[in-house]
Amino acid sequence: MLDKGLELLLELSQKDPSLEFYVSLTSGRALELRDGKPFLSEEYQDLALTIRALANGFDNKKELSGKAGLSLTLSLDKEALEQAISRAKALAEYGKKVVFPKLPSSYPEVNIPFLKPLSHEEMLNFLEHARDALKDFPKITRIERESFSCEEEEIILVREGKILRFKAPSYSYFVSVVSENGRSAQGYAYNSTRELESLDAKGLFRKACEMASALAQAKKGKSIKCAVLFPPENAIILLELLSFSFLGDEVVKGRSRLKDKLGEKVFYQAITIIDDGLAGALPEGRPFDDEGVPQERTILVEKGKLKSYLLDIKSARELGLSSNGKARRPSMGQNPKPSPTNLYLEKGNLSREELLQAEDYVFEVYEVLGSHTADPVSGEFSFGVSGVLYHKGEKAEFLSEMALTGNVFEILSREVLLGADLTFYGSIGSPSILIPGMVLG
Repeated sequence: MLDKGLELLLELSQKDPSLEFYVSLTSGRALELRDGKPFLSEEYQDLALTIRALANGFDNKKELSGKAGLSLTLSLDKEALEQAISRAKALAEYGKKVVFPKLPSSYPEVNIPFLKPLSHEEMLNFLEHARDALKDFPKITRIERESFSCEEEEIILVREGKILRFKAPSYSYFVSVVSENGRSAQGYAYNSTRELESLDAKGLFRKACEMASALAQAKKGKSIKCAVLFPPENAIILLELLSFSFLGDEVVKGRSRLKDKLGEKVFYQAITIIDDGLAGALPEGRPFDDEGVPQERTILVEKGKLKSYLLDIKSARELGLSSNGKARRPSMGQNPKPSPTNLYLEKGNLSREELLQAEDYVFEVYEVLGSHTADPVSGEFSFGVSGVLYHKGEKAEFLSEMALTGNVFEILSREVLLGADLTFYGSIGSPSILIPGMVLG
């Protein structure tokens, strides 16, 4: 059915260059346990097609540009397509102005892993193996939820009588547990990868247990000024907050703190930030972005200096630059816009033990609350945090309901220390970050 539908899309795009078709086909299997008992087991297949119809003209680069109407359909049947195309064309005069860049003749090779399909029994065994860590945590009284899914998504872009396509697998694991170590507390962990071998379910289970065990002993403490250690799973919150300022459209609007700072030192010299759209083993590695532009590995910050932004066609042109293949659709019903691909902070060379011993008092963050309230424009944040206070490398106190405020631009301009433990959670990665001179309130 898909091949027959693609033939029709190809024919329509050859006849009418103002049409663009973007297809997402996802199929997979999901398994979930609640309190150790089966809760969900399903196989699924979902297809969605977005049509963009251009009220076309040609810009000064001889490319199609104009206002675009969008329409979404869940079928490739001829009748459904005709209706969706009519809707898109009717909406074009009210749409956002876009450019359909000319598709190049070649794209970079990206080594994307193949899907390893798993049976129901193999998925159960995967969850059972993850539970091996439970024996080390006698105070864990409940495994609330365990879920595991494996799926494959195929992305297809049809325009100018050409078909661009790729397939990519995804394996996701989530666990939440409860500890009664002093009081009841929940711990959880999650990750999603393209390589089953890199989905460390046992390690994630252990993290959830460590988190729950620590939080069950934690209490509100006195205000203290100390170094704060963000392990990778929480350090990515800082990087996500920072990512807003690299977005080309936000630079154009003047809302980015990094506007007009290319080539300038904006962070501490240990900070190098990369967005790698060609890393096939990571969730957003692929040959082309959602505008059909070849993806790139882009150095955004190098040793503290701003080198580039995340650019789609429109923002690049408005800034007098070239797109670096960072266009993504926030959803199937929206136009592509600048977005990170596989964004990460380069690692340092310090172990966790060395980071914990770097200053007399170090607070390691186990849980962050209120990250959604941070202001991406200013970089200001006020988190509720819980974790462990170390004194000279030894656990001294379990703390909860502590306030941690700051500005991501200011703290990454300090002499931060970076761990050697670069870890990706989905498409964003970071090593541990030790930030000196923060106030826990």
